[in-house]
Amino acid sequence: MEILLLILLAGVPYYLLIEKTFGKYTFFVSASLLVLGLMLMLLTGTDCSQNNICIIIAILTSIFTTYKALKTTNLYKLTNYFIFINSPVYFLFSLNYFIYFSFALLITLIGMYLIGSYYEKNYGSANFYSVGGLALEAPFAGLFLRIYLINLALYPPFPNAVFLFNSMLKDKLDLIWYTVIIVFFFGNFFVAMKILTNTVFGKANKNIFYIDLESKERLFHTVLNIVLLVIGIYGLKEVLQ
Repeated sequence: MEILLLILLAGVPYYLLIEKTFGKYTFFVSASLLVLGLMLMLLTGTDCSQNNICIIIAILTSIFTTYKALKTTNLYKLTNYFIFINSPVYFLFSLNYFIYFSFALLITLIGMYLIGSYYEKNYGSANFYSVGGLALEAPFAGLFLRIYLINLALYPPFPNAVFLFNSMLKDKLDLIWYTVIIVFFFGNFFVAMKILTNTVFGKANKNIFYIDLESKERLFHTVLNIVLLVIGIYGLKEVLQ
């Protein structure tokens, strides 16, 4: 079972079969792998936190994925990469925290995927390199993307950071844990900050006519952020208990 979970959660099918097959819809396949792994953990009660081999392989996957993420400017691809950058914590978190962390991660990545769709619809592709300055030119798109990226970059009190902090408080930390924290934190932080500086705070392209999110898109992103807020409040409640 641990081998099967490693295959699902550490991106093996993604890199071998999926990455170049489903195009912009690859995220939904990758998200399904994460959900399937979560369901298997729930149904079998499998605890991988003592399997150092699985964790080391997941760490290597995370490092490799961080490298690939830093090389791309495509928001669709980055939604996949963020799933596998986080793979080591799937094996270390307690099942309770894994459920909430995964839920918050998927909600955040759905929002980021929709921003990628907004890019594609209005600017021709989901590549963010030449479309910067959203904070001033398209403030609603800039605001929502900023929130998603800050959550991914593990800034408290956003949900991902809160559940990481909870696990650090309640689990026994060892060398593997410290290694995971370093890889996990810096992988998420550097990739998220790269996107943030190139999109939200980057220099506006004077050759582009900027279009902000439509009202229905704003509403949907608002709902996603309310869900993230609720998850974050639950996480803070856990810290204070």
